[in-house]
Amino acid sequence: MNIGKLYKLKQKDIGKSSEIAAKAFYHYPMFTYILGRKLSDETLKVVGRFIIKYAVLFGEAYATSPEIEGIILFSDSRDYNFSLFRSLRCGVLSLAKLGIEVGKRFNDFNTFCLKVHEESIKEPHQYIILLGVDPQKQGQGFGSKLLLPVLKIAEEKKQSCYLETHNEKNVEIYKRYGFEVVSQDVIPGTDTIQYSMLKRI
Repeated sequence: MNIGKLYKLKQKDIGKSSEIAAKAFYHYPMFTYILGRKLSDETLKVVGRFIIKYAVLFGEAYATSPEIEGIILFSDSRDYNFSLFRSLRCGVLSLAKLGIEVGKRFNDFNTFCLKVHEESIKEPHQYIILLGVDPQKQGQGFGSKLLLPVLKIAEEKKQSCYLETHNEKNVEIYKRYGFEVVSQDVIPGTDTIQYSMLKRI
């Protein structure tokens, strides 16, 4: 796969990558909702490890460099599937240790996302699962360095590209890359808005 000069994450990088994700998403509404009173650096790393390991094993996971200033996780929509087998391999039991409430909110959120995702785009596409940059490195072009190669892959495959964000500021950033909001939904049980965005072929 042509991914420019990005560094392909390996299993040995999951620990450091989860630390960067925890820093990047500490105040992010989605994780605040899922973790609730359990929100901390350590619990964010647990969730981050699960998601990152999924992309390393079953999707695509890249960093800006071996220094891991930022990461991007994505998948062909046809390959995106949190089956029981995959979830177990990715460490879903570590999420269970965070408590029943956290597990339920994670499951409810995933169900909600899948429904909106399926309603937003039917044809095969590239799905950006997560994009995060170390807060100390933000504003230095690392986000663009991560995003542009994925958009190039989608273009080469003649596919659209889909993502979700829960931060209104991000909406304007993604619009600069050609994304448009295709669905705007409130996460059930919260006042958090999810913006589903699509960069069409």
